[in-house]
Amino acid sequence: MTFIPPLNQIAFSVVDLRLTERWFREGFGLLPAGGSRWKMRGLMAARVQGLPRAASTCWWLVGRNPWFQLELFQFERPIAELMPRDSRPCDIGYTRIGLWVADFDATLARLKTLGSLPLSAPLGAPGKRRACVRNPDGVFVEIMEDDPLATVAAPGRSNCPAAIRSVTMSVPDLTKTALFLSTGVGIKESDVTLHTPEHEALWGLAGARTLSKVFLAGDVLVEAVQYLDPVGRPRRQGYRINDQGILNIAFGARTKKDHVTVYRRSRDAGARPNCSPLYMPGFGAGVVYVNDPQNFSVEILWLNPGRPDRDWGFDPLPIQQRPEPDTLSVSQRVTLHAPVERVWAVVTDHEGMAQWIGFKPVTRTVDGTPDVNGYGSVRLMHGPAGKVVEQVIDCNPLQSLRYRVIKGSPLVCHQGEVRLTPVGSNTELTWTIRFRPKIAGTGFLLRPFMQRMLGAMVDKHLKSYVERR
Repeated sequence: MTFIPPLNQIAFSVVDLRLTERWFREGFGLLPAGGSRWKMRGLMAARVQGLPRAASTCWWLVGRNPWFQLELFQFERPIAELMPRDSRPCDIGYTRIGLWVADFDATLARLKTLGSLPLSAPLGAPGKRRACVRNPDGVFVEIMEDDPLATVAAPGRSNCPAAIRSVTMSVPDLTKTALFLSTGVGIKESDVTLHTPEHEALWGLAGARTLSKVFLAGDVLVEAVQYLDPVGRPRRQGYRINDQGILNIAFGARTKKDHVTVYRRSRDAGARPNCSPLYMPGFGAGVVYVNDPQNFSVEILWLNPGRPDRDWGFDPLPIQQRPEPDTLSVSQRVTLHAPVERVWAVVTDHEGMAQWIGFKPVTRTVDGTPDVNGYGSVRLMHGPAGKVVEQVIDCNPLQSLRYRVIKGSPLVCHQGEVRLTPVGSNTELTWTIRFRPKIAGTGFLLRPFMQRMLGAMVDKHLKSYVERR
């Protein structure tokens, strides 16, 4: 009998692991399933993922599906390129996932509290409604009130109110993708109607013309779409799978024999592996990443039932049982006697920072954004430890600004957030910095130093400059 592998993972490259994980966990009720740092760095990770000197922290989440996970990577190296703010679901790549939820209205309400609103009004009659939001990394997430696999999905975790039901890939050539999925992976085309043309309005492409096929892979649907109008933009030059967004999808096998079968089929169908399959018989596991003929990354995974599921994030675990990407934080709060508009203008003026930050001049460069001080903008700072390059990763005017250090920091996973709250004619500013020491055990020295530096910058330099203006 021909082995048909289930889809058992969707992997994401995220910029802020805590933020994205919380969004899925609190918004949809997905369950934490542990994580790892040591498995995701070194020669093994670099060979499998095809990324030089790969290093990341990984957390897993599970839904109602019995053998399926969301895998979230926050890369320390190479640094993930940000997803363009104007990216569309027709652009080439893995672009959208779909979740069935037990309570449609409650899910939308929870997502609203997390800052995510539907991109358009929900479509469909009561009981069959659909909506679409974007997650913190810009991935389109469809919310389904009706379960497209209600009659065929395996029983799962009844204590979880959501199940992952679909992943969509926007492809340049549907025929090539369909051939690879059917002959290379070995999954079968499904007669399930996942979407109709009207659904394109949910993610901002009303009237789009498409060709599509849907494949059943266990209890998840793989949808391949070729957009005829509008035609999707190709991936950026120099694209790597750790760029922000959906990294790849994984098909699973429960025996090494079945794993070898799928791997060989994929090779015969034109896939290029990053390396030879890595087998760990003592752990009941094996893995290989291959690239299909149109350069979509596909993972082929082998896990024996039992302990390997728990070790690799397929069973719920207490939320504390996972490594943190950043282990320390410092924060400073101050009330500024100035309106929020003035404070916002100051903290988002990269060149003007030289007048209050306490360092040498700050110069501004522009990286892929029309807003020289907004999302994606990059600033070069000459700090006490030398040159530091920071990048804005989120920008909500008059409310908050988040940034990350992408070069020059003596710390790991170094990120910051400036949050503003109007208080009458004044403004309460809270500046938070999160990081992890490069050398374990040095946090007791670094944290007091970072706190003193932040306190002086906010309470002395910034406050004086804003109020003097």
